[in-house]
Amino acid sequence: MRTYFRIIKRWDVILIISLILLSFLPLAIFSYQHVGETSTNTKSVAVISVDNKEVKRVELTGNQQHDIFDITQPNGDTNTIEVSGNRIRIKAADCPDQVCVLTSFISKPGKTIVCLPHKLVIEIQTVDGKSDDLIISS
Repeated sequence: MRTYFRIIKRWDVILIISLILLSFLPLAIFSYQHVGETSTNTKSVAVISVDNKEVKRVELTGNQQHDIFDITQPNGDTNTIEVSGNRIRIKAADCPDQVCVLTSFISKPGKTIVCLPHKLVIEIQTVDGKSDDLIISS
């Protein structure tokens, strides 16, 4: 162990510590960008689409209701969707793997729930309060 400390020099330690600190730089940059994107006048909207076709939009910002509804496709596939306040989730589905049901509530912009067998996607997007243009955040 003593020989190991003789091999390591002071600048080696400084270099290793600075590289570790530098590795957290992307996290800080993306966190700062995400905080800048969401402002007080933006609204969160859950966009529900099946096979890349929008089926329904649910506004989540300021929502105090508890709502449960079904999305039924022409081939009989059914997903039960639950909206509770400003959160949304897939409560039940008749797909074999149930991965979409195991995904919990989502409420932050950019989050998604996907049911691959039914080709159903729920995505949280932000809408600017002044216009109807969608801002898709990643």
